[in-house]
Amino acid sequence: MKRFVQMALVLCLTLFAVQAGASPYSDKVTLPEGAVITNVNRLAVGAPLYVQVEETAPSIEILTQVISDASRITHTNIVTYDAVVNGIQTDKGIDLKSLPRRDAAKIFKENVASYADAYIILTVANNSRTTFFFDVYRSGSNELLYTYEVRANKSDGNTVATFSSLSEQFYKNWQRSVEAQNKVK
Repeated sequence: MKRFVQMALVLCLTLFAVQAGASPYSDKVTLPEGAVITNVNRLAVGAPLYVQVEETAPSIEILTQVISDASRITHTNIVTYDAVVNGIQTDKGIDLKSLPRRDAAKIFKENVASYADAYIILTVANNSRTTFFFDVYRSGSNELLYTYEVRANKSDGNTVATFSSLSEQFYKNWQRSVEAQNKVK
């Protein structure tokens, strides 16, 4: 009987550890057929598609910085949005931050290949539950390589901490997907 209780306790602790290690958010990875992500050495962060709906929510500038800062957990080299913007301003004399969003996005896509192999565009849907859609495109061809959707819990607010955690989940899953594709090779 004592042995049974010990085994039950070990089983409960193991299940708890597995749950604690899992992501607290619901997420979904999509890798289009034929897409190769193993040869992406540098990822550039593009300007997110985001509208600040609450005063306490991060601004678009802070969100862009949060996406870049969350990359610290990955082995991939990340090129920040500001680095690409500064490079384009130096090389072409165009200030993306002073342009309308659509014009800036077009010029970014046309020039990002000089700075990175692929780029990330984050779309934020902040309805009742904040949802992040990360799309990774090949620089130059703009071919969709990878998508990741992650949804915050209902109790999570639109805060820097939540946005940072969601961004970290993207980088963790990106790294897992690259490693999984490397194993298949």
